Amino acid sequence: MFNLKCPLVVGLLFFSSSLLTVSLQAQSILKGIVKSETGTAVPYASIQLLQPDSTFVQGTATDSTGNYKMTVRKGEYLMSVSSIGYLTKTIPVISNGENDRTLPVITLQTNNIMLNNVEIKGSSFIRKDDRILIIPDKQQLKHSHTGYDLLYNLMIPGMDVDRRKGTVSAMGGNATLYIDGREADYREIKNLRPKDIERIEYMDMPTGEYAGDKTSVNFITRKRISGGYVSADADQTIGYLKGDYNLGVKLYSGNTSYTLFGGHSMQEYGNEGGINTETYYFPEHSIVKQGNTDLDRKKNNRQYAQLSILNQTDKRKLMAKIALVRSEEPGSEQESSLTYSEQYPSSSSHSRMEQRSLKPSLNLYGEFRFNKNQKLQCTLNGDYTDNSYDRSYLENKFISHSNVQEEMYTLSPSVKYYAKFKHGNSLTAQVLHMHRISSTTYKGDSPSWQHLWSGETLLFLNYNHKLSKKLTLDAQAGMSSLQYRLHGQDKISRISPRGSVALMYSISKKQFLGGGMAVGNAYPEINTINTAEQTVDMLHVKRGNPYLPKISMYSASANYSVQFGRFNLFGIFMYDTEINTTLPAFFIEGDKVVETFRGDGDYHSFRGGLDLSYKVTDALRLKISGRWQRGLITGTEKEHENSVYGKLDINYFWKDFALNIYGQMKSKELSMSGIYSEQDGCYGLSLSWNHGNWSLEGGTNNPFIDSSKTRNYLTSEVYSFDRYQYYRYNQQSGYVKVAYTFEFGKKTSRDRNDVDYNINSAILKVE
Repeated sequence: MFNLKCPLVVGLLFFSSSLLTVSLQAQSILKGIVKSETGTAVPYASIQLLQPDSTFVQGTATDSTGNYKMTVRKGEYLMSVSSIGYLTKTIPVISNGENDRTLPVITLQTNNIMLNNVEIKGSSFIRKDDRILIIPDKQQLKHSHTGYDLLYNLMIPGMDVDRRKGTVSAMGGNATLYIDGREADYREIKNLRPKDIERIEYMDMPTGEYAGDKTSVNFITRKRISGGYVSADADQTIGYLKGDYNLGVKLYSGNTSYTLFGGHSMQEYGNEGGINTETYYFPEHSIVKQGNTDLDRKKNNRQYAQLSILNQTDKRKLMAKIALVRSEEPGSEQESSLTYSEQYPSSSSHSRMEQRSLKPSLNLYGEFRFNKNQKLQCTLNGDYTDNSYDRSYLENKFISHSNVQEEMYTLSPSVKYYAKFKHGNSLTAQVLHMHRISSTTYKGDSPSWQHLWSGETLLFLNYNHKLSKKLTLDAQAGMSSLQYRLHGQDKISRISPRGSVALMYSISKKQFLGGGMAVGNAYPEINTINTAEQTVDMLHVKRGNPYLPKISMYSASANYSVQFGRFNLFGIFMYDTEINTTLPAFFIEGDKVVETFRGDGDYHSFRGGLDLSYKVTDALRLKISGRWQRGLITGTEKEHENSVYGKLDINYFWKDFALNIYGQMKSKELSMSGIYSEQDGCYGLSLSWNHGNWSLEGGTNNPFIDSSKTRNYLTSEVYSFDRYQYYRYNQQSGYVKVAYTFEFGKKTSRDRNDVDYNINSAILKVE
């Protein structure tokens, strides 16, 4: 038997060795070095060899001296080189399969983040001069489906993230969100796939090209050049009617991508009880009116569609987007049982309100890189909005009706230039103009025609300078030029200075201290600058005021952050003031109280915060937040409010599952509008499952609370109110979320939907 098989075995061995020889002869070695723009070697950079269609072939990494080497078969390829703190670079390479080849030096451009030999151990937070670099770990990425999910899972001290509502804020105010340096909005971040995120920059004291923001978050994504996807997601609330449904399609074709998004959302909820006590202080008597809510139903729905085209190369990025948003409140109703202290008999009231808006918009964006240290960004945003507002009110024999039709045009061009110099210094210059025209026709109780145009030009010059290795100075100077005119009134022209200065001191690699001051200005909202009038009820009317003064703003802040082991601590104190802030004003006119606006008061805000995030284990993470705030209004009327409250967030990861528990104590606030508000505490939990392209989540809010209330109240010499409301969305409820993405092709990247569905309006509204 052996003799019979031996020739066969020998033949197979000979054939295999021949194939191996041919294979070896068709391979060659590609080698080279990766350096930074300063000429230093980049160690442990990731190198991926791809087919021309981006299919992965093989990968390696540079050694401690930046050198790499790989054996490659004959063919044409793309080589992608990436490293934390640098922009990914992709170059074409050719292997002839015969001769070894040393490639030219590959130079990676820094992304304004130099790691300076920082070694990441036990923490993904890296403190730099003007920002925090955050590298998400596997658990945080795996258990996130949207950009908001990932921000929440990162548990960044000092940042508050509501991943369901899609809000990101800090003590300084709402955060401005960016993707690869381009400003993004709610839908864009919601549709950002976490596995495409390479790292995140968090600027708690924005400088340079981010100067002017309260806080900034920049998502840096991995670049893909082929493939496509179809995605669908649905979020359905249980306990009251609320749903959000979205569908997206994207195609890549070389340097150009095409994206189409569409969606529908709707909501209907009610007030499950409420008491509204109002007091009217007439010269010779006072009237107390108490309303007990019998029915308070709110309904709204919104649809949107967006088509975007993006073309980008290493030198430029061009994007065009067209979107259409339709929103509607088809019939919100309120019924109350009313009792009066005198003069009027007990009765009931019924009000109904309808709103509709249609908004087409166009966005053009261009980014041009002159070299590795200079770039120019140009943006042109324009939209048209058709708004309608209809309200009726009935109480006994008193009937009120108002119908408003509005057309609004908005155009906003901007140009920003950014230059980086030696030693990390930088200069940013920006010119921004915002132009609005509103034409509004009021019919009903108080017919009128309001035509308002406004144009504001902003100029900014920001310089960031490293005074030493540990101390950085950021200074900004600018101005605002505003002109507006309400038909029948004189034109208003105002020029105001703007500026800020900030110092950032790095105590050590893990400790940071910052502080700054700023001066600015603001202007009254466009829906207050008019002579229109709306009837609230038979004792109350609301009226605009075209003579409001400009608002001067001053602020100061100081913050401290430290990282030790698995702990991250952040503390901040802030003071903000608005001189001539817009406040509600009341006066008697005949037998009615007139509500309007005044600008003779000042608002002061003192806020402090202390946040601690702790990575207990790789599976268990938590964040504890403490807040103190004091609001103060001075001027003709004086008001103040103090509040201390806390928050707790816990995440636990296990395989494909994630458990989240959150809680917040009761909070109080005196807002800039002069209204006090109180919100009962809340808590809840959710359980999610993420596997492949599927994401499932179920959760509950306030599972054992059915009497969570919101209280709003205001006092003045002429009028006061005190409202207790038990809205359904604050009570026991649950939700279910389902999302799926189907990918085709290789190395695809889910795009972002950045539809701006905020509706602009200059209509004076009762509600």
